[in-house]
Amino acid sequence: MAQVVVAFRLYSRGAKDLLRSDGVREDLGRRMQAVAEWAGPYFEQALADSHTRYPVQIIADTYTGRSRAGATAVAIHPGSLRVEQEHGYFRGAMSAAAD
Repeated sequence: MAQVVVAFRLYSRGAKDLLRSDGVREDLGRRMQAVAEWAGPYFEQALADSHTRYPVQIIADTYTGRSRAGATAVAIHPGSLRVEQEHGYFRGAMSAAAD
């Protein structure tokens, strides 16, 4: 069965305000924190033998943009991009954010 994608634009000021609200931002922050907590140990394990003096840092943060609130989780380490490309820990952690 084919999926149908419907695009729409929000013209309601109330809907736009909701997408930028503190409640939405707090919910996204909680979800990104769950992602960071789930993925962190996997990154630490994968980078334990990286022979660098830098510890792995997983940072979860939120922001409010012009049209909506958003959130990100980032692994900070010289080898973190390689680990994500090879193992996809952040992609796997997205199910932790669903609850």
